[in-house]
Formats: sequence, C-alpha cells, structure tokens
Amino acid sequence: MDSKALLAIVLSFLLFLVWHFYFGPMQTPPSQQRQATTATTPSQTPQPPAAVSTPPPPKVDLSAQKTWSIENDPLYRMTIIAQGARESSFELLKFKEELKPDSPPMQMIRDSGYSPLVIDLFSHKELELYRQPFASDAPSDLKIGPEESPRSINFQTEVPGKIRLTKIFTVQPGSYAMDMEIQIQNLSAEKLSDNMDLYFYFEPYTVKQDSYNLSRLTFSTARSNHDLQLKDLQKHTAAPPPPYDWVGYQNNFFIQAIIPLDSGYQVIPSLVDEKNAVNPITQLVYRTERFDIDPQASKSFKFRLYSGPKEVADLQLAGHNLDAAVDYGWFTVVAKPLLLVLKWFYSYTHNYGVAIILITLIIKLLFWPLTQKSYTSMQKMKKLQPKIQQIREKYKDDKEKLNTEMMQVYKTYKVNPMGGCLPMVLQIPVFFALYRMLNSAVELRHQPFALWIHDLTAPDRLNLGFSIDLPMVGHLDGLPVLTILMGVTMFLQQKMTPSSGDPRQEKIMLIMPVMFTFFFINFPAGLVLYWFVNNLLSIAQQYLINRRASA
Repeated sequence: MDSKALLAIVLSFLLFLVWHFYFGPMQTPPSQQRQATTATTPSQTPQPPAAVSTPPPPKVDLSAQKTWSIENDPLYRMTIIAQGARESSFELLKFKEELKPDSPPMQMIRDSGYSPLVIDLFSHKELELYRQPFASDAPSDLKIGPEESPRSINFQTEVPGKIRLTKIFTVQPGSYAMDMEIQIQNLSAEKLSDNMDLYFYFEPYTVKQDSYNLSRLTFSTARSNHDLQLKDLQKHTAAPPPPYDWVGYQNNFFIQAIIPLDSGYQVIPSLVDEKNAVNPITQLVYRTERFDIDPQASKSFKFRLYSGPKEVADLQLAGHNLDAAVDYGWFTVVAKPLLLVLKWFYSYTHNYGVAIILITLIIKLLFWPLTQKSYTSMQKMKKLQPKIQQIREKYKDDKEKLNTEMMQVYKTYKVNPMGGCLPMVLQIPVFFALYRMLNSAVELRHQPFALWIHDLTAPDRLNLGFSIDLPMVGHLDGLPVLTILMGVTMFLQQKMTPSSGDPRQEKIMLIMPVMFTFFFINFPAGLVLYWFVNNLLSIAQQYLINRRASA
C-alpha cells in the first residue's frame, strides 16, 4: 500500500469528521444572497418595501382567551384562540418532548405570546385585525377520527362597514397536513386596494441548541433547499426569491412548513428580538401581491400547512415536494435506501439497534470480497517491504529509475500498491451516508437499543452519578462506554492489520483509534453502534486471514 495515498485518505476522512464535530451537519447555502422579490409582472402595482412590515404585532394574552381544541386523532391536537383565530398550541401526540415517562407531547408552538397566523392589511393597519375576536360554530372540543372525511372549521370576524375576515381550516384525517383558506370580503362602498400580511412565528424545537441538530429556516424550490440559520437572520441575510415549493422551520426530526397555493407573494424573514440568543423567535411574513376588491366582493388566499415529523411517507402525503425536507446532502442517493432497509429490518425485530446491527452485517458482507483482497494485498506488501526498501535506498537519487523499478516489482509479484486503499475509499461514502441518516432519522428518535442506550439518536452515556467537562468536547453527564469499546476494537483491528513497514504510517494508524474515540463521543449512539459492530466483524475477518496466512 502506498503510504502517501493512505495518509491522504486518512487525513481527508479525519478532516470531514472534524468539520462535522465543530460545525454540525452540512447545510446547503443559498446559491445567491439576494433581496426577496415579488412574483409580479410590470403591469402590476409595485410592492411596498419588505422591511416596513417586519415589526411584529404586540404579544397576545393567552390567559383570558376563548379557545377551540381540534384533535386529529391520533396525530396532533391544535388549539385556536379567539383573538385573530391564531394557533396557540400544536401538540404531536405520538412524540414526546423528552425521553421521560412523564414528558408532555412534543409542542411545535411555544407559549411565547407570539402566536402564528396573524393577519394584517398593509395599508389599513388602523383596523388592528390582530386584535379582532373571531367566532365559530365549531364545538370547543372537536375530535376527528382517522376514518372520517376531511372536516372544515370556519372562524369569522367583522369590522362593521369595513371588511369581513373568514379563516377556514380543513383537517385531513391521517395526515399532518392541513389546508387553510383566508377570505377577505369588502363591506365598504369603496374599492379595497391592499396587501395581506400573514405572520408566522417559530422557536427552536430544543431549549439547548445542538450543533448536530440546529433549528433553521429553509426555503425549497424544485427539491433544492436553502437554509437560513440564526447567524443569517442576525445579519439580515435575505431569502432567495420566490416562488417556493414550501418554506419551513425545521430541525433533524420535525418541521413546520408553509406551502403557498397561490402565485405572487413575498416571504420576509427576520428575528423578533435579535438580542435573545438563548431562545430566538423567528418571524416569517407572507405578503401577497397588491390586490383590488370591489364593494361587497371578496378574495381568498389558500395555503397548506404541515406541522409534524420528518417521516418521508407523511411528508409525501402533503405533496409539493415536501419530502425534500429529508435531505442527506450528497449522500442522499445512498442514505435513503439505507433508511428503507433499516425500517424493513425494524418491522421484524422491533428494535432499531438490532436493525443497525443487521444492516452493518449486510454492508460487511457486500464489502467482504473487496476487504479480503485488501487484506491479502497488505499481506503481500508486507512481505515485499525489505525488497522495496532496498530499491528505495539504491535509487534514492534517481526518482525516475526508482518508480520504474518499483512498478516492475509490483508487476513481477502481482501486487497492487493501492489494493489496500480501495475498500476504504468505497466504504467512506457508505459511512457518511449512515452518519447523515442515523443523525436525522426521526424514526430512531427516543428509540432504545439495550442496557443504558435509551436513545439511538443521542450520544452514548452510562449514568454513573457523576459528570465531567472535557476541553473541546463539552459536558459529559455519563461515561461513553460504547464509544470507548469502539475505540478499543479499532485499536485491536489496527494491531492485527499487517504493517506497511513505514514507521510514520504505523504511528498514524495507531493514533487513529484515539482520535476516532474523541470525535465519536458526541455522535449518535446508533452510529457508534454501527462502527463498533463493523470493527468486530473486521477483527473476525482479519483473524481468519492471518490464520490462513500462517498455516
């Protein structure tokens, strides 16, 4: 094996791990940082400046509100308040906030006072529509079963002699997607010319932001995702221009998405309080193009909303390429099939940890012939090291002659100097695909394996009643036992692997287990489990090869 080639591969691999360790998963940056524009034609009335409407309406007092509870059994429970017919709560009934028996359901809308779905008219702010109480004929507690037909719930308010507003929520049983229609009726004797602003508010899904699971704003067009993170919003980085398939606030596991069903609009992102770095609130204003409504006439705007897990089947039900929210970057083509196989194993084992072990075994079997050739090539290279060293000493001042003689040796003894590197190169994309998939699969969230591993998407920790802070790693509230075992098995594998005869290369290879253990400390337990099992299988394979070679 060529030491320079191997060293390049190892360093490239470690560089990727370091990048992920400090900066989290790869995100696709906007192709161009441009100011948001409207989808209008030259004949249409120009839009007002985007920055004018970014200040949020005042907070709403949720304590003295008439409310309606709408439950789409068994998926979610939504609460609508009278003031503005806004969402004050959205609970996912199949998911918990934390891995605790008494943990409440996963809450997609925090009780911050900034409730989403605020309606405002850009040129008629004196109407203070956000304050208007809505009424509805719907019962205060409405439960819709999974076998029922879609149900529409109407909310209506009126400013006498001015306008009548109607919000219609259409609940789709068995789906996290919900349609919303907003109707504006002109009750005055004059034409109404304006823009409608619809406000959304988002907060991070976890109180403590994790670099591996950041909450972020995403704009998606033709399955191409553009993320704006907190630092982008603090810098007032503009969103890419519409139209969009969808706009969503997401982390690895959950998403709140807005799917515009009409053309001609702006989407204006900003922060409500830029100084609140602990729990920032992202504001998103959906602004329509300028419209005219004749007296006693009306105009409607339609949206599809999705609040739920990033499960591909559920996202596909919503349509409009929303399943593109499950994005594994360059490795999507490998990661998505791996996820399907993982779920298939789970359907039989009912344990995702066991499913990971089985998929590791399958991957190892697929690469077994290549690995076999790699180890055999390394054995041959080891035997040739004395001869190669003699050639290097003899022709150290003549590089051309040195390369010629080296190639002749490889040809004579039928050895490929890169034979030991090929399996490593081929397995790296599979590893990265598994990393992205295991770090982002909501199916694995809060799923246990065995013993102390209660969540395969969380770091491996055995609680021994103490905690420790490590430089560059952070706070450890337990001992990473599986991670340490992974490092030990990697060390054993390296000791069993035939040496190349290059002392520098051997030192690097022996340092790698320590570095990998360090890097893997904060990786998901599911990924550590994969690497640990892969090491065990590699040790078994190396043992068989070494035994055969010594026979």
